[in-house]
Amino acid sequence: MKKNSLIFLLSLLTLMTSAQKDPEAVKVLAEFSRLATSAPSVTIEFTVDAIDTKEDDITTVSGSAVISGDSYRVTLEDNILWTDGKVVWNYMPDVNEVTITEPDPGDESFMASPSLLFSMHEKGYKVRMLEQNTNEWVIDLYPEDLNVNLVRIRVKIGKRLYDLMSAEYRTKDGMTITIMAEKYSLTFRPPAGYFIFNPADYKGVDVIDMR
Repeated sequence: MKKNSLIFLLSLLTLMTSAQKDPEAVKVLAEFSRLATSAPSVTIEFTVDAIDTKEDDITTVSGSAVISGDSYRVTLEDNILWTDGKVVWNYMPDVNEVTITEPDPGDESFMASPSLLFSMHEKGYKVRMLEQNTNEWVIDLYPEDLNVNLVRIRVKIGKRLYDLMSAEYRTKDGMTITIMAEKYSLTFRPPAGYFIFNPADYKGVDVIDMR
């Protein structure tokens, strides 16, 4: 009887462990990550839909991002963000003003740290293959820490190129943020200084250093 109970317990633990990290989903995400992190950079042209169910409000923003490790350059309709991993520059063209800050290591949003798209599956998340078809894999990631605001991340990855098609973030406070990749490329080689704001390129810029 004890032996049967032990076998049952071990089987249950095995099922629980495999449910946390679906091997097929992990394999897809690992290859997606390998290709992105070994490229000179990742260029994404995207549209972001932010739906606030509590306020019944939808906001849509278009832009582009060039990501290389901890460095990125994000161009939006109303501002441009640069970081070299140590400093963040937020330029507002309508007032010709740049704000300088330091990265927030606790901010895991796409806008704060786009490179997390390629590594978020490695720790802190349960991973599950939701579905797949001839064109894409659909993978869900659930935070292991149940106290965080995030409920779920759903990513769609193209089967032919292992390219990002979309990423959807759903939170407990009623927000659903969906990033739809309209273009995804791994070929751009950023020149020196590409991820650093150069005030010489913006004559008369007002610099606000908040470090």
